[in-house]
Amino acid sequence: MATIIFNGKTYNALDEMSTEERQAYEQIANMLVDKNGNGIPDFLEGDIIKNVTSFYNAASSINVNGNVYNNLDELPPDVQSKVQNAFVKMSDMGLVSKDSAMVHAAKHQIQNEPYLKSTPFVSREYNPTIEEDKPNPIMWWLMIGAAFMLCFAVAAIGIFFFLV
Repeated sequence: MATIIFNGKTYNALDEMSTEERQAYEQIANMLVDKNGNGIPDFLEGDIIKNVTSFYNAASSINVNGNVYNNLDELPPDVQSKVQNAFVKMSDMGLVSKDSAMVHAAKHQIQNEPYLKSTPFVSREYNPTIEEDKPNPIMWWLMIGAAFMLCFAVAAIGIFFFLV
């Protein structure tokens, strides 16, 4: 049987939730529905900013690493910087207007330091599967040897017929 984890609490069924929590759960679940059946939740289609804002406003609190916060200003600085970076990325992708990102940046002044050091995705410890075609020197030597043997055979046959 599947378990439901909602607002940091674990439930075995919807009936175990209080009425208020069940309404909040159903509201969020309805936001993530794919009504048109195209494989993309409707939440991610259309006016994303409006959808994100309505999704955020529907949440009564923010749960980060088991800690509950009532608004973005209460978040720890490292999480606030991640939110700031998300607004900048959405602005760069054209999902959020530059003005919205600037308003958010002005409201939440945060130092942008890298969270983790970037490492290459592909390991070069092993040889890559795709390699350039390189001529095999053994094949060249075999072809030269075969050509030499053919020339030798033709010369031997020619000498045999001329001497006889």
